[in-house]
Amino acid sequence: MVLSFLGRRVRGLELVSLAFAFALALLAQEGQATLQSCVFEADGWVCRYRVPEAIYRPQTPLPAPGPPLTPAPETTQEPSGPAPDAEAARRARLISRCAEANWLSLCTPDDRREAKALKAQAETKAALRLEVTTLAAKDQCPDAVRVALEGGDLDLAREIRAFCTPAN
Repeated sequence: MVLSFLGRRVRGLELVSLAFAFALALLAQEGQATLQSCVFEADGWVCRYRVPEAIYRPQTPLPAPGPPLTPAPETTQEPSGPAPDAEAARRARLISRCAEANWLSLCTPDDRREAKALKAQAETKAALRLEVTTLAAKDQCPDAVRVALEGGDLDLAREIRAFCTPAN
């Protein structure tokens, strides 16, 4: 009996040894799936595994729930700093969990792609901030503001303008 497997012709015994090698590779990893049985069916080999229960615990602790929020009256003052929002927290968790994850992690392929894109954006923003703050430290404030605006970071440009404005 000869089967086509991954573009090459393999005899039945070689296929069994190949499936056995895959099963041994899975068993070599502690706490991983345990091979239950392998059966050759019409479509090919079907192996069944028992997967140990996995408990996902986020790396950063979740904040404790506080008292219920009441709507605050609107003020005309600009907030002194950026307020942490739920989307920014979700992005940070996604980056830490899925950007450099291995194949065993609890991340979907879409999560991995989004995490890698978010990580690249964060690295670009950090590089821009480093360049701008270096210029500001050298007392080149107009150039620092220009670089921040060219980089598309309006909040950073506002921060640098406020930093460079002499205090009265």
